[in-house]
Amino acid sequence: MTIRDSKGPVSLGNLLGKGGEGAVYEIAGSSDHVAKIYHHPATPERAAKIEAMISLKNDRLLSLAAWPLDILRSPQGQPMGLVMPKVGGHKDIHTLYSPRSRKVEFSNADWRFLIRAAANTARAFAAIHETGCVIGDVNHGGVRVSDKATVRLIDCDSFQVSAGGRKFLCEVGVPTFTPPELQGKPFRGVVRSANHDNFGLAVLIFHLLYMGRHPFAGRFLGRGDMSIEQAIGEFRFAYGANRASVQMEPPPNVPSIAIASQPVMLLIERAFSREGLRDGVRPTAREWITALEGLEKQLKACHVNSSHHYLNGLDRCPWCHLEAATGVVLFNISIHRGPQVSGGDVAALWVRIAAVPSPGPAPTLSEYKAAPSPQAAAHGRAMTAKKVFGYGALIVALLALIGFAPQLLILWGIGGFVAWAKVSTWVSSGAEIGKFRDSARTAEDSRRAINTRWEQEATDHRFVTQLRQLEHERDQLRDLPHVRQRRYQELERTREHHQRRRYLERFEIERAKISGVGPGRKAMLESYNIETAWDVSESHIMRVPGFGPALTRELLKWRRGLEAKFKFDPTKGVDPQDIAALDREIADTKRKLEQNLANGPQTLTQIRNHTLAQRAMLKPLIDEVEKALAQAKADLKAVS
Repeated sequence: MTIRDSKGPVSLGNLLGKGGEGAVYEIAGSSDHVAKIYHHPATPERAAKIEAMISLKNDRLLSLAAWPLDILRSPQGQPMGLVMPKVGGHKDIHTLYSPRSRKVEFSNADWRFLIRAAANTARAFAAIHETGCVIGDVNHGGVRVSDKATVRLIDCDSFQVSAGGRKFLCEVGVPTFTPPELQGKPFRGVVRSANHDNFGLAVLIFHLLYMGRHPFAGRFLGRGDMSIEQAIGEFRFAYGANRASVQMEPPPNVPSIAIASQPVMLLIERAFSREGLRDGVRPTAREWITALEGLEKQLKACHVNSSHHYLNGLDRCPWCHLEAATGVVLFNISIHRGPQVSGGDVAALWVRIAAVPSPGPAPTLSEYKAAPSPQAAAHGRAMTAKKVFGYGALIVALLALIGFAPQLLILWGIGGFVAWAKVSTWVSSGAEIGKFRDSARTAEDSRRAINTRWEQEATDHRFVTQLRQLEHERDQLRDLPHVRQRRYQELERTREHHQRRRYLERFEIERAKISGVGPGRKAMLESYNIETAWDVSESHIMRVPGFGPALTRELLKWRRGLEAKFKFDPTKGVDPQDIAALDREIADTKRKLEQNLANGPQTLTQIRNHTLAQRAMLKPLIDEVEKALAQAKADLKAVS
């Protein structure tokens, strides 16, 4: 094919890719530019649009987007395509926010990287909006990300462009990124606004921050099914503060919206609220940049998994919790190599650990006895006199009655029993004896409380427990080579299973053509951790809202068709990716164990010093409480 740009003939090189509108080729002699050739000559309207975009180009646009640089024509002058910057070293943003593909395509990405990519996506949107243009067809296929989290926009010739008093519309769109006010409406003739783009930008950012989940993919609590498109149109944000009022709840095992900072959460709520219909309510790209930069500054590293970073102020690492709940590794383990500890170093460390003296068993607590206080003794004597008088008078009265009427002996006996109980109550009554009982109860409570503190802080239990834990970690460290060997042997035994998994994981549902499963349903599947053919199973699919027996059969049919083409290769060894994952895990475990042992002497010394200090502080308090209890018991006995 003979084509030329404004400077002269252009020679096409290798085919780089092909899409619905055209194909992209290398340009001979140019490593920075490529040519997009349409399948059919461009209409005059499209040619005018490209010319308008060329007139708007600037260095900032060219650094953030594959912006048209020149128009390509046939020898007869027909517009055939355009020249644009080459977007090399960048990958589809979908492969970044999807956990499974991220581990392969962005193996070193952590949450900080995702936040940075989100902020850079917002920067690209801001650059487009500042030219007066609108992206219009926002979707993850139009955003590419590099391994440095920089972002480039592609397919720019579909943007809505305003230049020279003319407006060239964008008349296509993807429903899952389309704002509520445009849901279900034809795009033909619709003038897009930056506020429309702001909805799609918020969806992209939500995908990045929340592990590929769609903000409107959730479980509908009302009757019937709720598609993502319908949920968007009805403002049913599944993660929002008002989700109960719109009968939605998030899918199981997803990040809480609260993993982000307050400013970011507020922007998310605004972006997906009904008020977002008004211009100026949905967050602009600039607002996102400020909030996301602030979020990254507020992160802290997880002390359990060095690949996890989360918001400072949360009481636990949300990524550890999610990985434990789902079994899905969200971020590859990153190993920071420090000084290696050899077997001899471990032995030397253990000598230092064993040299820390134990605080020893807690000393035996003293027992105290006490004589009744003068007040209690006096009250006891008064109680004795009261008893002698009361019981003596009762006995004399009974004897007199029996002598007077012996035939009523049974009646006098019953009456005497009742009277004896009344006298006993009278003898033991009085405010003074109540005070002595209260004093004894208070003393017992004090002793229980102080004894609990003594058992927790003054015994050698914590020291012994920590020493045993260190012994266990020392043994684990010594056994790590055997652990790796056993795990590797298991990988060898299950090579067919892992080859099958790797094979099926190559087939993403997002890129597949499955009857009845469009973009909305694909986003719903991803929100329920079903991303590839490997994830497809009847039990998994039937848990996803909107997927009944018919769609389940289609998905299973798709998986079976792919699986039928799988061939196990017995000559292949263990997959290098599985070996690398195993070695990362073993190395991370080794690093943690070495660090714990290195800190062992200091930890044990701190526990010992704390235990001895608590003994010195608590012993006088215990003696005081024991003396008070002995006195209270003696006093109560005296008055009882």
